[in-house]
Amino acid sequence: MNDKRNPNPYKDVDWSKAYQIRSTTHMHCTNGKIMKRYVDMGLELAMFSNYYPSAPYYPMNSICENTFKRKQNGYIRDGVWHHESVDLAGLIDSWKSDLSPDEQAQIPADDGAPLFPEVPADLLEAPNAEHHWFSDASVYLHITAPGSLATSGSFDIQGKFGVQEKGGIQLGAPIPWRKGFEEIFNQLMIPDGGGIVIAHPTWSHHPLSFLEEMLDSDPRVLGIEVYNHNSQVDFSDFSDSLWDAILSTNRQCYGFFVQDHPSFNHPVLANRWRGKIMLLAEDRTAESCLRALRQGRFYGMITDNGLRFEEISYDGHYLRARCNKKVCFQIISKQGVIGDVITGTEFCLEIPEEDKEKHVFLRVTALDGCEEKLFSNAFMLLQN
Repeated sequence: MNDKRNPNPYKDVDWSKAYQIRSTTHMHCTNGKIMKRYVDMGLELAMFSNYYPSAPYYPMNSICENTFKRKQNGYIRDGVWHHESVDLAGLIDSWKSDLSPDEQAQIPADDGAPLFPEVPADLLEAPNAEHHWFSDASVYLHITAPGSLATSGSFDIQGKFGVQEKGGIQLGAPIPWRKGFEEIFNQLMIPDGGGIVIAHPTWSHHPLSFLEEMLDSDPRVLGIEVYNHNSQVDFSDFSDSLWDAILSTNRQCYGFFVQDHPSFNHPVLANRWRGKIMLLAEDRTAESCLRALRQGRFYGMITDNGLRFEEISYDGHYLRARCNKKVCFQIISKQGVIGDVITGTEFCLEIPEEDKEKHVFLRVTALDGCEEKLFSNAFMLLQN
């Protein structure tokens, strides 16, 4: 298998000049209070992934409390994805008299107050949403679309307001997933940045063959969520075994680390943001971050306690990594963990030419003994 995802994600990274920008591709944030908590915990690029509707909260200062009850910039009707504004309030008004008095009272007369009244001036933003309910896939196929302006579904998730029954605007994205993915790609903010991430594959019970099929469909299907914090209540929060199985087939697949829903007051999940990626951007702009995302120029982390990669590189012969503090490095390939754990701030390992076919890929992890673990993206040895 030979695809167009970057087989050497860190090849052109100048680690001394790159901006390390903290973000994640699956983060639900429905009001300014939640946004402030995330910003206080270090969020630098907001790519909120809300649904009902699956609409980008972008730009944040344009979104009000009632925005998506009154209008949205995209919808699916009769199996066709329309990327244009629809006046939901006007639609509902034509049958409003059929609604109960309580339901009529829930249809707002105006957009209401700003949902995010105090967006920090230095917070970067990019569009994103979580799309689901494709017609030819499991209901558990959820994908996020960082960098895409595509909108699907509607706020009327319970069908109380007639948006689907009378207005014809369908819930979710009930078209074939390949067609849906192409519509999402057509709405990318920049053509060479962003893409699609397959959400919580273990929680969704996706077989390896279906993950491979989605990855093979287009190189803009970037990868899978290797860590989803909110999956751990019912299923494993890690999907690293699936990740390694995909990589072992010589398919590049970027690994994403996400929070999913906020857990600030959750009785089981920790009261913090766990699951982040650190983007290696050439400049501090959303566009540069989306390009880094497309190229796999980022690494994953769990707790964000200050541990950082300062270099990850592979020149075809030597694999190198360096961190800003002493860690235990592990090198993973198709064979599993290679050799002994390496303790220190850096290492350099020669990869003999005759071993490349055996290993297929290499990725690096770094553990500091204080809950933190960093994950590099993979180097594909047979594509360099």
